[in-house]
Amino acid sequence: MDIVPGKLEVTTTHVYFYADETAGREFQWPLSELREVHLRRHNLRRSALEFFLIDQTNYFLNFNKETRHKVYRKIMSLRPRNLYYIGARSPANLLKASGLTDKWVHREISNFEYLMQLNTIAGRTYNDLSQYPVFPWVLVDYNSEELRLDDPAVYRDLSKPVGALNPERVQSLRERYDTFVDPCGIIAKFHYGSHYSSSAGVLHYLLRVEPFTTLHVKLQSGKFDCADRQFHNIPSSWDSMYAKGGDVKELIPEFFYFPDFLVNSNSEDRLLITSLPRWATSPEDFVCKHRQALESDHVSSHLHEWIDLIFGYKQKGPAAEEALNVFYYCTYEGAVDLDAITDPDEREATEGMINNFGQTPIQLITQPHPQRMSAEEAAKFKAAKSAGTSRTLENVFENFDKLKAYFVTVSDATDPLVFAAVSQVYTRSLIHSGMPEHMITISQNGIVGLQDWLPYSKTRTKPFTFELDPSLSSNRLRRCIAGPFSPDLQISSRMFTITHDAKMIITAGHWDNSFQSFYYKRKTADQNCGSYRRDYLRVIG
Repeated sequence: MDIVPGKLEVTTTHVYFYADETAGREFQWPLSELREVHLRRHNLRRSALEFFLIDQTNYFLNFNKETRHKVYRKIMSLRPRNLYYIGARSPANLLKASGLTDKWVHREISNFEYLMQLNTIAGRTYNDLSQYPVFPWVLVDYNSEELRLDDPAVYRDLSKPVGALNPERVQSLRERYDTFVDPCGIIAKFHYGSHYSSSAGVLHYLLRVEPFTTLHVKLQSGKFDCADRQFHNIPSSWDSMYAKGGDVKELIPEFFYFPDFLVNSNSEDRLLITSLPRWATSPEDFVCKHRQALESDHVSSHLHEWIDLIFGYKQKGPAAEEALNVFYYCTYEGAVDLDAITDPDEREATEGMINNFGQTPIQLITQPHPQRMSAEEAAKFKAAKSAGTSRTLENVFENFDKLKAYFVTVSDATDPLVFAAVSQVYTRSLIHSGMPEHMITISQNGIVGLQDWLPYSKTRTKPFTFELDPSLSSNRLRRCIAGPFSPDLQISSRMFTITHDAKMIITAGHWDNSFQSFYYKRKTADQNCGSYRRDYLRVIG
């Protein structure tokens, strides 16, 4: 990732970042928008902070250790009103306090959500390629015409590291570890000279998506890597990893939710088309079935074993040795003290080594991770728990018959709504502060409404708060998207989307094949922000 040097300033109301003159990037945000602050590592040094805002954006800042503590204490002392985690806790204690493990065991959250939370708490972040979130290979069958998710034989053994899945390599791994001796006494014994998660590995997978395409080219000295070394074939990638001893890469979250990374959307002819498993008809189909595999009963009953390897008690120490799970020494915190290196060239070389080899996540658990309940066990537990309480929160997806519909008239039949969306803010914090969200509505004729919305109510008449945009009743104040739309298109929700904070609407399907962005303020009609033409672009969302 690009590193932007600059100056951070914290006031009683805002946080400002002033980039150095050569960098040209600056930002600011009100403290009231701060949702979480996590203590982070950078190059195995506990010197960074990651800020999460209520609009889902986040920033990763690295300091020297003393400055980091000073900035953290200052922000905590100001007690921003929407800050969720207040007080410094170790990642292990944070996991215990969160109750996430108990929720996962009782099937209250999905496997994907739990893994993402573990990654975040353990310091993995999208803002640092050498600490990118790590996910497991879950399948071994990439060649069948049909993927049978009820067949245990299609799944990978999650109790073993990727590098030890092939039984033919186990003996050589043990011999290598037992016989290795560094004459200088610096390098500790290891099973693998590479890591399951590194910046090069992330760029390998995300080669077709910006900004990773550009970062890949920079890493390769201004050109694309050789075609046969690019990620272009999922079955071959698995076969190569299984058969060869040098490749021990695990997966990244995008394999379970983001089909675009498999598509050459940049039309770059030096990138090969990604070959999918035979059981996948498209990138979307692959990601859908792959996600189903991750959430399957088989993976659910064995995922705790993989967690032990990556985040748990088998990450290091005797348990890691026994599990063939020891990696090159500089991937572990404490193996290298950058602050003790005074020679600039040596320090730069050491930082490059850490960045290239990857970093082992912070250890969250020192005891065996509990196994997830089966669906039947979770249902019995819930029933027993409900019997012992007077009031139990019910899962809406299991009680559709108890749902009640509420109607609010926003437009009439002559101009029906075609789009409605709310801002993707951190609802818990907004509820605490009482700040309403915006619900954006768009009618077939392009009339825009900015309704006030909260998913709760202070009264008992309705389970939500909704205030109709008063401009909808006035022809003079009414907001309308600039048109016209293309006459051969049927106006639908796929032509519209909004930003996370619901301050900007982006539209497609216009007569000139452009997509346009509109910025709306309450009680104002100033709207057009820009128009961008792409001849082939029709819809977004």
